[in-house]
Amino acid sequence: MRHKSPARRGRALLASLAAAGLLGSLALTNGFAAEPGADTSGKPQGVRLLDTLTVPAGTTEFGMPFGGLSGIDYNRQSGEYVALSDDRSENGKARFYTLRLPLDGAAFADDKPAIDGLTVLADTTGEPFAPKAADPEAIRWTPGGKSLLWTSEGASSSGQPAFVREAATSGGYVRELPLPKAYAPVRSASGTLTAGVRNNQALEGLTLSPDGRTVTTVTENALVQDGPAAGLTVKSPSRLLLMNRRTGKPKAEHVYEVDPISDAPTAPLPPPVGTYSADRGVSEILAVNETDYLTVERSFASGVGFSIRLYWTSTIGATDVNGKEALSGTEKPMPKKLLYDFTTSGTDADNVEGITWGPQLPDGSRSLVLVADDNFGFNGSVTKFHLLSVRSDLLATRTPDVNGDGAVSAKDLAAVRTAGAAGDLDGNGRTDAADVRLWISYARAFPTTQ
Repeated sequence: MRHKSPARRGRALLASLAAAGLLGSLALTNGFAAEPGADTSGKPQGVRLLDTLTVPAGTTEFGMPFGGLSGIDYNRQSGEYVALSDDRSENGKARFYTLRLPLDGAAFADDKPAIDGLTVLADTTGEPFAPKAADPEAIRWTPGGKSLLWTSEGASSSGQPAFVREAATSGGYVRELPLPKAYAPVRSASGTLTAGVRNNQALEGLTLSPDGRTVTTVTENALVQDGPAAGLTVKSPSRLLLMNRRTGKPKAEHVYEVDPISDAPTAPLPPPVGTYSADRGVSEILAVNETDYLTVERSFASGVGFSIRLYWTSTIGATDVNGKEALSGTEKPMPKKLLYDFTTSGTDADNVEGITWGPQLPDGSRSLVLVADDNFGFNGSVTKFHLLSVRSDLLATRTPDVNGDGAVSAKDLAAVRTAGAAGDLDGNGRTDAADVRLWISYARAFPTTQ
């Protein structure tokens, strides 16, 4: 397939829309739109850091360390957050917290979160997890806040598989959503990992579609048989898996390419590790609409620290690899675009591992709340909550593939006004010129357009 440059693709789209009489006098001012033909790929905008709340190291709540927060989700009905600790039942029990982060305008109202409760997670036996039996990483409310979905990275080094499970709000085990065979760790007679998720690079990310029907998870780095882990000059083909929430069956699977590591290590990690270390991976994913997601890519280098970037990505146009035991390397990956880079904010993001949509802000923009894992004080990390704003006209709350043909083209724009709910891209309950403007902005900005 012949790919056009961003400039040529933009001109071709404008020409097709003009020929169809669909441009009218609409101003292309949303999203990444710029002058005709401009390449805006290196100029992220529309996302701002508003505030950061830091929890002191060593904080204890309900008799256990308040730390290791690796997943967070907001319940819009109750105004409460759930935050998952990645404690492998070594500092305390495997657990999640319920908490509140009230806002005062466009900032956190208090200097600390209001912790409402601590809930211990139960294994399939009904008992708390034994030490190192699970590595909790991501968590989401199910619709209505009736239960919770969460992931464990497992431990491929010892043959312990990763998993996605549903838990009651009491922490009790409800069921497991089975992962495809390709994800199971396989070791050779000599003990070498030959297939499956890499150790400590498995299911860091989990999200639900806006309608709650689809569960999406993503591996931090590539499965062993699919390609290399991210390196200083090497990308890593992670897998994004979509599952039916009710049945647990896979619906689709796509390749998401993790960028190379941002920096080389300059000093060893503190004792007892004492080695030079650097890595990069997807630490969380968040659904925007049926086809689009936000991803957090976390890069770390000892002696340098963390580099945290927020990307916008889509399954539109990406190869469906559902059922493949191994990738061939010819698959078309999900397109992605940089939305926000913490290194330009002047704020040390630390080890960001969780992201959720928060409440609407006074100016009408959407809020994002991110949480950084303190690693229980290792290497100087602390728990942080970051509040970001996303301009309301930046991301479509319904997929721009309005007609559902797997592509973003002028046919979708023509269908917006008559598509009912499918054409309500900004989610305000009606289809009008604002939805048309949002679609045009999206098509100009994001590399899914044909």
